[in-house]
Amino acid sequence: MRIKKVMISFETQEKIFKKHNVRRKDIEAVFFDDPYYFKDKYGRYVVIGFIDDYVTVIFEYQEEIATIVTAYRSSRWQKKLYKVKR
Repeated sequence: MRIKKVMISFETQEKIFKKHNVRRKDIEAVFFDDPYYFKDKYGRYVVIGFIDDYVTVIFEYQEEIATIVTAYRSSRWQKKLYKVKR
């Protein structure tokens, strides 16, 4: 998967920060620092990465553009999955 651009609406960015305390720069950094990708049961993509903490990002992918749906601090099982796959 090749991602050239990360798109996130202002409303989504604000919601993610207020609800999950995840900043835009953390979301963008996850894509470019040894991420683990997989597809969820709804057809969206999930990426897990480690910046200052483990972050999980759910996004839609089309034409090398990742459109962010949500992002949050990774759960225990997601951290374990990332460690096993890396």
